Amino acid sequence: MNILAIETSVPQASLCLSLGAEPVFSAEWEAERNHDAHLFPALQGAMDALGDSQLDYILVGAGPGSYGGVRVALAAGVGIAAVTGARLVAVESWAQLAEPGACVVADARRGGWTVRQPDGRIEVLTPEQLQALTCPVFSTEVRGKLAHLNLRNLQKEELQPTARGLVDTWLNMNQEEQAAAAAKPAEPIYVRPPHITAAARKPWEI
Repeated sequence: MNILAIETSVPQASLCLSLGAEPVFSAEWEAERNHDAHLFPALQGAMDALGDSQLDYILVGAGPGSYGGVRVALAAGVGIAAVTGARLVAVESWAQLAEPGACVVADARRGGWTVRQPDGRIEVLTPEQLQALTCPVFSTEVRGKLAHLNLRNLQKEELQPTARGLVDTWLNMNQEEQAAAAAKPAEPIYVRPPHITAAARKPWEI
């Protein structure tokens, strides 16, 4: 199984090409708000390393995280899938960070906190709800970002999903789980309903 994985839901983005579960090419870059400037040179390197081999899957980290970053990776994945015939699949980025019984937490802005519960549910909690959690807490935020919340069960900080982690997550799934993931639309994970702004004018009025 040959897999190209792209993780751009975080500022420290990465890409990994794995041939038969063996990584043969990888790249990392500090993206911030400019994922596409670094992604496409990395993709060129991966395609060169792929050579004449068949690509089976393109995995994109679906977040939670940077919506814009995920969309850039998905757009690139659509193009590569069209050329190679590979299957494009969106994989939850935080699945690789989770440990049994633990929560993963990040700032959701607007006073909320994105939480991946131990059962895999992803939701936005208030600070008070976050403080009431009884599970061990892991965070993707920089060290000290959650200090003001005084979380007694905070255990790990500065965790970051990686493209190699996406590959490992996929390979750890059974065939039924892989089939279910591949059957879903490849889209970002929305921790809140997407905000859609109505056009000021109808297209025919412009």
